Amino acid sequence: MLSHSTSLEYQYQSKGAGHEYIQLPEGQNALTADFHSTRTQTTDSPTYLTSGFYKIVAGPSRPAHYAYEETKYILSGQVDVFDEATGIQHHLVPGDFAFFHVGSKVQFSTKSEGLAFYAVTRPVKGEHINLKGREEPRNKSKL
Repeated sequence: MLSHSTSLEYQYQSKGAGHEYIQLPEGQNALTADFHSTRTQTTDSPTYLTSGFYKIVAGPSRPAHYAYEETKYILSGQVDVFDEATGIQHHLVPGDFAFFHVGSKVQFSTKSEGLAFYAVTRPVKGEHINLKGREEPRNKSKL
């Protein structure tokens, strides 16, 4: 039976987490920018759930070997994904969704620029550069 609690509290807010604040480091053509992470309270299999933006511009392909699950939703531009296991190149455009299982080996690239929102089952790895010191305080108001 599902139970409902009326004592839920607002947990997290992050203003300024927009992709427009992401700057690629000098000499880099791709970046993950994590802006939220939490240790889940899932009782059968607790893990981390982290979300953020992935930005890539034209340049060398970027390998990714997954030790966690990830989902990407393309917001703008194009993100090309080469699946090393199958040899298939996927061209993702706005509105496309991709899921990567543990053990997936891919290479990301683009001919122009691409931007995606992602959610992964890992702790923070690449903190959103411009959020340091900009987080809103946790609010105790009821939802």
